[in-house]
Amino acid sequence: MRNLFTAILCTISVGAIAQPKGYTALKNASAFQQAMSQNSTKVLTIYSDFTQVKNMALLEEKIKSKGKFYYKKEDKVRIEYTIPYSYLLVMNAGQVMVKDEQKTTKINTKNSKTMQSVNRIMIDCMRGTVFQNPDFKVAAYESGTGYLLNMVPVTDAMKKMFKQIDVYMDKKTMDVDRLTMTELGGDYTDMDFTNTKHNTALDEAIFKVK
Repeated sequence: MRNLFTAILCTISVGAIAQPKGYTALKNASAFQQAMSQNSTKVLTIYSDFTQVKNMALLEEKIKSKGKFYYKKEDKVRIEYTIPYSYLLVMNAGQVMVKDEQKTTKINTKNSKTMQSVNRIMIDCMRGTVFQNPDFKVAAYESGTGYLLNMVPVTDAMKKMFKQIDVYMDKKTMDVDRLTMTELGGDYTDMDFTNTKHNTALDEAIFKVK
């Protein structure tokens, strides 16, 4: 199960949150939330390339991988790793499928509150409903070109997995540019999204959990 979580974000400190360097606290959070909500109604699908870098204290060399990300409204996500290995994660209507070169694993998130939470993180980032996630306390910041949502776990299940999750967004497009997940021990993973395209036709078959 731990490997599954790592693949999902592999990639968002308890107590007071230090203001991130280069960002200031967002003064009108309600207007920002409204803008996120309005933007999400226009986006039916998202396609992006991504580069993922895992930073581990015990390893000098960073673990790098690349792949493709797909989202289809309301709750369909496909994360397809292509370099340096083949790994596939599909989320669809509460069902999760993980497929590597050896086997395929299916999970019903209804049977796991933790998996429900992990699934919701990804969907919230695409829908723009991060502030409504009950598992996290969210603080919003802005710079000249972007927004930063700092998510700190408030439930026991999420506290055991994450120290915090940072969601970086482009100010003009409202796209998620980067997800950074920091684990309790200090290891963290950056997932950078590039070449993002909206409302392109995506075959429903790529989201099948089979």
